Amino acid sequence: MRIPTHVFLYTSHALSRWGDRMWSFAIGIFLIYLHPQSFMLTAIYSLIVNLFGTCLAGPIGRKVDTLPRLTTMRTALIIQNSSVAAAAILIVVAFQLQISYYCNEPLFFVFVTLVTILGIVSTLSSSATKMIMERDWIVVLSKQDTDMLSEINAMMRRIDQVCLLLAPIVAGAFMTALDTTWAAGLIAVWNVVSFFFEYTLLRTVHTRVPELAQKETPPGDEEKDRNLAISPLKKIQHLIESYFRNVGIFFSQDVALTGFCLSLVYLTVLGFDNITVGYLRLNNVKDLYIAITMAVGACFGVFGTVCYTPFTKKFGVSASGALGAVTLAISYGVCLASVPFSKDHLKSIPVPDVSDGGCGDDIRNPLVSGPILIPTMLILIGITTMRYGLWIFDLSISQSFQLSVPEHQRNTVGGVQSSFNSFFNFTYILLTALYPNPTKFDILILISCAACILSCVLYLGWYLKTGGLKVILTQRDDGSVPEEDGKDVGPEAEVE
Repeated sequence: MRIPTHVFLYTSHALSRWGDRMWSFAIGIFLIYLHPQSFMLTAIYSLIVNLFGTCLAGPIGRKVDTLPRLTTMRTALIIQNSSVAAAAILIVVAFQLQISYYCNEPLFFVFVTLVTILGIVSTLSSSATKMIMERDWIVVLSKQDTDMLSEINAMMRRIDQVCLLLAPIVAGAFMTALDTTWAAGLIAVWNVVSFFFEYTLLRTVHTRVPELAQKETPPGDEEKDRNLAISPLKKIQHLIESYFRNVGIFFSQDVALTGFCLSLVYLTVLGFDNITVGYLRLNNVKDLYIAITMAVGACFGVFGTVCYTPFTKKFGVSASGALGAVTLAISYGVCLASVPFSKDHLKSIPVPDVSDGGCGDDIRNPLVSGPILIPTMLILIGITTMRYGLWIFDLSISQSFQLSVPEHQRNTVGGVQSSFNSFFNFTYILLTALYPNPTKFDILILISCAACILSCVLYLGWYLKTGGLKVILTQRDDGSVPEEDGKDVGPEAEVE
């Protein structure tokens, strides 16, 4: 019996996302253990990583458009998995040597620098693999079938949410019941071993789908790159020019505003990232409980992906996105309700006592003690339920781009989208660095809610003005493809 090609794709994606979800959960806790009492270390790490993502995601996407699919995927996977494994090994060494901000300070800064560099490399390579898979491969696999594309998109996101549900529980259980060192070691081993399975599965997909070996590349840049002088100044100038050229390509798309709306959602501290995990930890939410909360949020996300396909069949892609935007804003309102409550318990966070010259196991002990208070519970409710609307919103916008962007511009546009996402990530992390005291977290919540409301208003305005993507959906159902300039199938064409 022949195994369907989609099974290989989904299995490879599951292996990759499992490793990513374990690492994204664990790194926030690792950093807060190394430097308690402040978000500064976590903020600086995320700030630098996202700054590089903002600057380089667009050029990486443009480069990916010019390279063979399988070769590019193999290179990106090697870099991504090896960099995460190396960073996890460094964390293991840090815990074994009891390196923290309060103990062995010189080594602490060396280790943090190395982990940050590896974080930059893994983030950029992860962006490349996501662009290749989500913006290109699955579009080719769908063979211009809109319903099939919706199902593949939903299944890929569903797999991601299941990994979000289970992977942090595994990591959190290890960190709570055994030791943080074991969790970091597990992540390192997983990324080394899983690479071979991921690549083998994707190579099978590439072999079974001949269309993946045929790729239309963007004209013009290759000759310019060959003639470019070696001068570092001219290389920087070319990089800047290339970035703004890519931004121009992005905004030439009829669905560009929806991509900007999606990027605005990234300006938030109300996601399961390093900052939020650290804040919950400071509010006496234990590692395992954080993992369980992430799992519940993933359940809402899975439910959103399940609802997405029937929603698109009944209402259309853009209308489904509008529904997701509204439900997302409601969940943010629940988090907003936590702001008026007092946060006095955060004014007395203990730090390790190193007066005797020893560190012991202080960096692994609970940071605070006491019950989980009402404002923390409201935040937990909000960030778990918002996954439902978030993933409907995200899937709708992603499919809008898949349906309207020409093949030779998919990764270029996807790279710019990733760059915008990283920019707003960078912005909120910069704000976190400006307000590192946990007692000021309410300011960040207010900014996050304002960004979400703006995103929702802009998207609803675009939808009401253009009528969504009815023309694109009709043309895709007829088996047609967008023209080279990517403008004949967008919502503006319908209005005209």
